[in-house]
Amino acid sequence: MKTENLTQLVFNICSGSYSQAELISFIHVAQKISLSYLKYQEMLGKRISGHAFEADLELADLAMDCIAELFGRDKEGQFPQLKKYYEGKFAEMPYINDAEVLILTRRLIVRKTKQELSRIFRERDPEGAKIVRNIKVAIRTSVDLHIFRELGKEFVFQGVYPKWDESMTLTATLQKQLRRTLPPIPDDILHKIFLDNYHTGDSVSASIRRFLLALESVQGYQNFVSMDNLVKLVRYVKFDTCREKMSINDMVPTPSDHLETKEMEAYIEVVMSNIWTRLDTQYLRTQKLAADKAVIYHKALRDVLYDLIQKRDTSSYYRNLKFYINNLTQKEYRQQERSVFEYLAKLAKKEFRKYLCEML
Repeated sequence: MKTENLTQLVFNICSGSYSQAELISFIHVAQKISLSYLKYQEMLGKRISGHAFEADLELADLAMDCIAELFGRDKEGQFPQLKKYYEGKFAEMPYINDAEVLILTRRLIVRKTKQELSRIFRERDPEGAKIVRNIKVAIRTSVDLHIFRELGKEFVFQGVYPKWDESMTLTATLQKQLRRTLPPIPDDILHKIFLDNYHTGDSVSASIRRFLLALESVQGYQNFVSMDNLVKLVRYVKFDTCREKMSINDMVPTPSDHLETKEMEAYIEVVMSNIWTRLDTQYLRTQKLAADKAVIYHKALRDVLYDLIQKRDTSSYYRNLKFYINNLTQKEYRQQERSVFEYLAKLAKKEFRKYLCEML
């Protein structure tokens, strides 16, 4: 990647003395960095793009989406995020060259791309995001569960070691104890081990600990597991299997359950009436929202509340809205719908929870 005049280019953009050609040039640099990171993640096995024949085009668009927020302007036409980042770094490094500016730029773009990928993952797969979060919390709060990173992937292992920064390299002793030179356990064996060692009612940390202890006893293979595989196991074994068992033994709803459901549905109607009043006063009368779009928002927001009482793990704001706007894409949702719709959804859920607390 060309680094000539990059320092001056960044100075011009932060000071507001840039030309349109300079801005486009810097955007291209940022997009290339983001795109290379996305391709690297796909090379590691993470599925980011869709169909293979249009993967490059999708990744290029996604890279632009990931960095778009960095180029948001304020009222004065400045780029506040870029100014805050670069001016702080330039103050620490007054004698800086193009190569060093490129390093700083890579750090900024990769960090922003990671943040946006995490958010997109939560929108695409809210249940998977919840599993990842629960696993990482369990590891962080356990004295004998740890993570190490290698080639961009995260791996989980068990043992009584001092807690460490996950970016640290493994010690020579620990590398040997982790049997890193052996092949990974095949997926079908992993699935069986997890299933055999899972107990209903276990916490996430207890399930992982028992599973990793079982891996230790399997000779000829690695005694640690990748985060991706662990998430798959928790999803397909713990959640789906337990949900299936619970549905088989589920109790028949009682008249009391029926009355509670009717009462919650009545509260939903009260909340939705208040939401329509807010839509009318804040968006329809000020012409910030078209009438047909307000009706769609109202219907989708009602579905959001029904998802709460039906405990749907796969619910997401994007899918709720897409049900009424068939051709809505993730990109269009983020750019045109998300800010208003999710603001109203948070208000509706907050008010609905207040009514539920009163009912309980």
